Amino acid sequence: MARLWTCGFELQSATGGVEVSEVSTSAPTISTSIKRGGGASMRFNPTATVQYIGHEYASTSASTHIFVRMYLYVATMPNVDTIIMANCDGLGSPGRTPRLFLQTNGTLRSSTGSGTAHTYVGGSSATLSTGQWYRVELDYDPATDIQHVYLDGTDFSGAVAGAGFTGFQTSAIRVGAFTDVVAGSTTCDLYIDDIAVNDSTGAAQNSLPGAGNVVHMKPDSAGDANAWATVVGGTAGAANNYTRVNEVTPDDATSYNATTATGTTTTDDLNLASSASAGIGAADAIALVAVGGRVGSTATTAASIVYRLKSQASGTVVESASVTVALNGWCTHVNNAIRPYQLTSYTDPQAGGSWTPGLLDTAQIGYRGDVSQSTTRRVSTLWLLVEYVPAAPPHLTFLRQAVARAALR
Repeated sequence: MARLWTCGFELQSATGGVEVSEVSTSAPTISTSIKRGGGASMRFNPTATVQYIGHEYASTSASTHIFVRMYLYVATMPNVDTIIMANCDGLGSPGRTPRLFLQTNGTLRSSTGSGTAHTYVGGSSATLSTGQWYRVELDYDPATDIQHVYLDGTDFSGAVAGAGFTGFQTSAIRVGAFTDVVAGSTTCDLYIDDIAVNDSTGAAQNSLPGAGNVVHMKPDSAGDANAWATVVGGTAGAANNYTRVNEVTPDDATSYNATTATGTTTTDDLNLASSASAGIGAADAIALVAVGGRVGSTATTAASIVYRLKSQASGTVVESASVTVALNGWCTHVNNAIRPYQLTSYTDPQAGGSWTPGLLDTAQIGYRGDVSQSTTRRVSTLWLLVEYVPAAPPHLTFLRQAVARAALR
């Protein structure tokens, strides 16, 4: 599986079920002013309460070695030691879980515990400053009950054991500003962005995610195929299909493409806005891409699609497995309890090798009715998630080269 979940809050929605599985009663908010790459981050600004988001990335029966990354920006330190990340055994109360606290002194420290009780384990991080982004990563293996926590790539916790959690079900994550799972409150102002969750399987993204910026590229013109003929919103016409699926925050029933055509060839393939418009530089490295969608139907009768991706017009296409969209309404990616991206690509489907900004500029994404059905299948929003690593600034590259030359003398 490798990459289990990626989120940069680029849909700019704080509604549960759109970009994340759950949102606290006191809801966090989208920020478009304090952010990293891309257009948004999530702001957690509770006053004597708690705010968080949660996302289920695996079955609750999973016991998976996971690696989590998020970026943290502190505007105001908390008035009490505050949990900013917890690995959970499903949605709702995290229960027994490794937790990461932001302490009132501005340091990070890991803990283990159950309910309101917790015990700090391992060392504390360096003191964080306000007004600065930090990369925070956690490596937790439930088979050994060992965890490591990293700040900007430095392991400050050491290999520390939990509290008898061997076999703990790692199936969901909660991030934000909360104090425990039963009671308590906090006051602070935090921003979180560019979350990634990996497991230890596969040939790519099977350890710490490392540095990465998460952005979305949106459809901007007709691609090789425009066959979904039933349209709601905008001007009807195959060449205009992209206009109904390129909004930032999904508008669901307001504008969408749909089909009731039987057969298995009804397809839309759409061109994308440039990688530069998404903030990706020509020398940046592409870690992965994933096709995402807001999809649905008008009934619970069997209805399915596949997502599509290619790196050039008329090129080699890679498709997802069959995706059920059988619900009277809308969902993100797939109508299942667990809603990961259904099509993630680490290499160019045309020639192999890594994705590049140049390949992104000729790529097309789309969807196809993959089973001969007469039921309605609908797509409201479609996007290509891209995780990239910015190239080092020229002065840093020169400095690194100078250091390397000096080491050889």
